[in-house]
Amino acid sequence: MLSLRSRLLYSIFLTLVLTLAAGAAFTYWHAVRKIETEMQAAIAVGGRIAHNAVDDAEEAVDPPRRLELLVADFHGDRHLQASLLVGGKVIQSSHLAVPESPAPDWFYNLFSVPPRILHVELPPVFDGHGTVTLETDSHNEVAEVWGDVRVTLAILTIFCALVLTFFYWMLGTAIRPLENLTEAFGSVGDGDYRQRVSERGPVELMRLCQGFNRMVERLARSEDQNVRLQKQLTSVQDEERADLARDLHDEIGPLLFAVDVDAVAIERLIGEGRPAVAERAGMIREAVGHMQKHVRSILGRLRPAVLLDVGLAHAIDNLVAFWRAHNRGLSFRVDVPEEGFGEPLDSVVYRIVQESLSNAVRHGTPTLIEVEVKETAGGDILIQVRDDGGGLRPNARPGSFGLLGMRERVATLGGELEVKDRTDKRGVAVAARLPGIKRHNVAAPLRASNDQMKAVALS
Repeated sequence: MLSLRSRLLYSIFLTLVLTLAAGAAFTYWHAVRKIETEMQAAIAVGGRIAHNAVDDAEEAVDPPRRLELLVADFHGDRHLQASLLVGGKVIQSSHLAVPESPAPDWFYNLFSVPPRILHVELPPVFDGHGTVTLETDSHNEVAEVWGDVRVTLAILTIFCALVLTFFYWMLGTAIRPLENLTEAFGSVGDGDYRQRVSERGPVELMRLCQGFNRMVERLARSEDQNVRLQKQLTSVQDEERADLARDLHDEIGPLLFAVDVDAVAIERLIGEGRPAVAERAGMIREAVGHMQKHVRSILGRLRPAVLLDVGLAHAIDNLVAFWRAHNRGLSFRVDVPEEGFGEPLDSVVYRIVQESLSNAVRHGTPTLIEVEVKETAGGDILIQVRDDGGGLRPNARPGSFGLLGMRERVATLGGELEVKDRTDKRGVAVAARLPGIKRHNVAAPLRASNDQMKAVALS
């Protein structure tokens, strides 16, 4: 597909070619008419000259000599050749002038006109001494046209080259803002809202550049606002989950504990004499145990921040210990810095590791899982979770809630997430990169709060 500059240049070039073709046709028509006019005028003038030369018959003392001199008078003529014929044979012919710059044969064949022949009328005194004929020759005239055409072509070539050069420069200057806009639009399409274009050039292009800059500024503000709103939404969700976890912990936990105490008391007081009541009390205790397990599970899902209270490294160690306890043949290699990165980074890192471990164990049946969290030289946070399981399933749902949650949290911080099969061996590799944010020291010691004490009571 041709660019706008190429199309305009081709249009100008085609216009010049058509103009040159029209000019060449007009030049050809004019040159042929000029040659015909010159030949007609030359034969007319030559006829009068020859007639005047032999008009005075009384002076013709030697008629043959006189005819030879008449033919010789046309030596060096540019357009006419005189010939003396005796008995139908050419006895003597004049010599035409030689062109300084002869035209090529193809050019002569293109512009030459049929020769005109004139038989000069001679007085009776020349009867029997021969006849004189005049014949036009267009070589010199065509050579003159050839010289004019060469000069004209040279001028037109220089003119066309200058015109094309000027338009090429002018179009490059005029279209450069459009090229800059094209590159800027491509960058904006890739998510880079820092692009700005120079507001220069013609009025129309300058207005277009101004509109583009205003559009990008609005997009940048909207993107920043969306990021802030996403962060606020995530924070609100975490707060709501934390509130729900506290409510479950503070309200349901004591009630379940009280029911358990009552059931124990009933079982102790009834004794052996009332087995039915004892059986019912045992059922109450069994039900309370199930409820306690469910409440602990809900608390773990709704408030992982309870684990983060002990620090990121210890929280991930707890995750590893949980999965190791439920999978005796599963090994782990964990490389996590003791010092956390501060909120909200620690929460996002923990969520990524949590979801990655869960997916690996549930879908891949691995024997080894490697967890690595580190800070790069540029200040970014790199999270990698690799397993040697069965890899990604071809028919797996691409929009699972776990992966979507990870992607949303990473996107909130402006990071990148990649989940793919490992290239070195079987298994899945999860890699996330979070942009560097000012680190906050995370207190390593565990502070025993009231909520945590109640959580211990529930366990």
